Amino acid sequence: MEFIKDEYYLELIKNTNITKSKNLQQQIYKVLLNLITKGFLKSNTLLNENKISLAFNVSKTPVREALKRLESDELVRILPQSRTYILPIDTNRVNSAHKIREALEILLVEEAINHVKDDDFKIFEALIEKQQIALKEKNFDDFFEYDEAFHYQIAKSANLLDAWQILKKVNLHLNRVRCMTKDDYHWNSGVIEEHKSILKAIRKKDFEVAKLQMTLHLSRVSNVLTQILTTKEVHNDVK
Repeated sequence: MEFIKDEYYLELIKNTNITKSKNLQQQIYKVLLNLITKGFLKSNTLLNENKISLAFNVSKTPVREALKRLESDELVRILPQSRTYILPIDTNRVNSAHKIREALEILLVEEAINHVKDDDFKIFEALIEKQQIALKEKNFDDFFEYDEAFHYQIAKSANLLDAWQILKKVNLHLNRVRCMTKDDYHWNSGVIEEHKSILKAIRKKDFEVAKLQMTLHLSRVSNVLTQILTTKEVHNDVK
């Protein structure tokens, strides 16, 4: 295996703000996770614990704890002698994660129909509107955030936030691939239309249509992920 020694990520870390009075391990974990998810930290890139701690201006302890958490997520591998590197995207894990996500999302949309409140629809509509604005402004970070928020709101409306915590874990591996669609306007606009169809079915309390729309939405996601994983451009990031 050839490791990549690219320390550009350290400059990105220096430009982030962390609050010393809050949980440092949690903040560092989120920053590193974001860099992995969005492709700033490529597969097989070596991470230097000492340099990361200097970049954050913190001790090595919260950095070490954050890296251990990323290892438990199977996003990095920690080797002896403080050598840590980014794991390649695992196609089997991505496929498995998608199947788990589909099963949970269909359950959540069914339960949302049973428990959704009038005020929830205002939140759904606001999120779709924000997604449309983000797409128009080509702000993928916001677009992705509102996409996640839409699905979170389904779980919240279903009174099943514990299931959302499972989905968050599952989505870690999906998100590394999904973020590669950021420049695809057609794909992203389709996501918004699918969200509208799902919301319409929830509003009408139509179980079968809601399940169908969610299935179609996630099937399209699966097809796009498969296309991305088989392109030459991402070959070095995938195993």
